Amino acid sequence: MKNFVKLLGILFVCSQFGIHVAIAQDAIPESTPFPDVEEGSRFYAPVEYFRAKNVISGYPDGTFRPNQEANRAEALKIILLASEIEVPELTGGLKIFPDVSLEDWFYNYVSKAKDTHIIDGYEDGTFKPAQVQNLAETLKIVFQANNISVEQVPPGTLIFPDVSDAVWFANFAAYAKEKNIIEPDNDGKMNAGNGITRGELLELMYRMDIVNQNNGQPFDISQDWPIEDFPEYAFQTKVPFTWQIIRNEDEIVLWRKDEINNQSSYEMSFPYSASMTFHLDKNDSGLSIATYQQKIENAYTAMFETYQKNDLTVGGDQAINLNVSADHDDFFVFVPNNYVLHIYTSYGKSDLTPQLLKEIEKILANTKYIALQENSSGDILSDVRSQILVEGVGQTNLDKFPDLINIETDTIGVGTGAIDYFYSEQYNVTLKYERASDTILDMQDGQTSAF
Repeated sequence: MKNFVKLLGILFVCSQFGIHVAIAQDAIPESTPFPDVEEGSRFYAPVEYFRAKNVISGYPDGTFRPNQEANRAEALKIILLASEIEVPELTGGLKIFPDVSLEDWFYNYVSKAKDTHIIDGYEDGTFKPAQVQNLAETLKIVFQANNISVEQVPPGTLIFPDVSDAVWFANFAAYAKEKNIIEPDNDGKMNAGNGITRGELLELMYRMDIVNQNNGQPFDISQDWPIEDFPEYAFQTKVPFTWQIIRNEDEIVLWRKDEINNQSSYEMSFPYSASMTFHLDKNDSGLSIATYQQKIENAYTAMFETYQKNDLTVGGDQAINLNVSADHDDFFVFVPNNYVLHIYTSYGKSDLTPQLLKEIEKILANTKYIALQENSSGDILSDVRSQILVEGVGQTNLDKFPDLINIETDTIGVGTGAIDYFYSEQYNVTLKYERASDTILDMQDGQTSAF
């Protein structure tokens, strides 16, 4: 790495602007990941990618703070370092902006960016180093720093619902969207004026690097999604960072919740939501694929006026897709051991729908058969249900859930002592537990104390 990375040695606190610039420090070994950027989380891959390149490091407490907004000075420094642009240490020079002086820690970076036409400043002649950098500004600077040429957007093109061809950053936004360098917000829009966080900045530059290394091929949005195994249903898949996993007694549900409309259940489609339900049919009758398909089609013909059938493969296994409506698809995957994996998809209609469909497609593309393991989550729930109201075994059954949290305690109880309500997100159930008799009184789906 070039000499300028030697500047990464301490955390420089710029009290004039109230900003903190994360710079490498001896207190944190190079091999130590950041405790606030967990493996498998959204920003883990980009943060580790640039940490390994000595572009970034942490604050004195060892954290990276990926959700903290980046100001223009900090963002410019990271962009130049990540783009491997050499920034010489200056001991003198001209005043480049009225709000940037030679004494500022970021002077060298701003000077280099100005000289190479990566930045121009605002119409009033200022740079505004302490101002939070927005997404549109970030795209322009990143593209300029990496010498990325973009084509002119055709007139009348709507790039995002809130980005037309008339805006100054239209060409950058169109390229970034096409290559999956950026993805729409939860409302399907770009929201180009929103401030960018430290994690989002590194994610954007990481994806740009991958696209450049792959000769302009779009970034695979599922590349860093965590792989989840569901051996009780004989499959594994990658799950997007924004999706939840819900384990029911006889199915797995993957759910992208509509946060905008405060969606509380996956069982109804909301405008900005999507869900995929996985159910394993062990095909105990031993039907052949042809016979099984015919029975499915007979059932769909009886239930629906029209549907479309498509033959495909999922995880290398033969499958069919039955499209029932504009917001609903059913998949039947014929996996080994004569099992059939049913996958029911549902998604809302909104500006986010294209992104939801893209994520569903990637989940399917990463779905693969794995060996079935009995006595897993469905059996755990069944076992616990069978011992409801059985005294003396309550705690034993509670211990079967690794993620229980106490959401409420009724200290008065029902005459025999305190009642606790424990919720398991992994299994999406709440257990009503009586301490005195060590008894699970009831179990309900979802998080609730209304028994």
